Amino acid sequence: MKLNAGCGRDYRNGYFNIDINPSVKSDALMSAHNLNFEDSFFEEIIALHLIEHLGFFKAKFFLSEAYRTLKDGGILILETPHIEKTFENFIKASDPSQREKILGWVYGSESSYQNHVYCFPLELLDSLIKESGFEIEKTEFYDYEPLRPAVKIYAVKKTSEKANKKSYLRKKALNEGKIDFSDELKAAEFEKTL
Repeated sequence: MKLNAGCGRDYRNGYFNIDINPSVKSDALMSAHNLNFEDSFFEEIIALHLIEHLGFFKAKFFLSEAYRTLKDGGILILETPHIEKTFENFIKASDPSQREKILGWVYGSESSYQNHVYCFPLELLDSLIKESGFEIEKTEFYDYEPLRPAVKIYAVKKTSEKANKKSYLRKKALNEGKIDFSDELKAAEFEKTL
């Protein structure tokens, strides 16, 4: 079984497609940071242009949930704006219309479910992925559109007692309603206790 997390308008055959936006075609309305699947359920999870919509703490929970629901050796494919290259493009842009297009890549759209909450520089993204129990196999850079560079990371789930424990504790906190993502200080405090 394969999961397309945060499918948006990219519904894929051969995947179980989830999204929180009720106006897009999906197999289930579900938040990517709180997956309603058993442990070790998927062989592959794709999250294409998802984490920038979650924010820092929900992204950590998503990675934990991806770890929990992937089988050992399962693949996580994560794609997000390449923010360093995006800022470089902004500085080099020759006219206001280019800068406007680039800012849309940083912040997302003002439409419901389309705004970007957080940017993930490559160093941070690599660190979060590895901390969550994955080994990065390959990183690709490409232009999603002109002036909109992206990074795609392929990571493999490795057995990790530490990642297993964090995954369990995060899921338990979600199930018991003990995590409040609307309060960044409380979310940060929870992460410190892990």
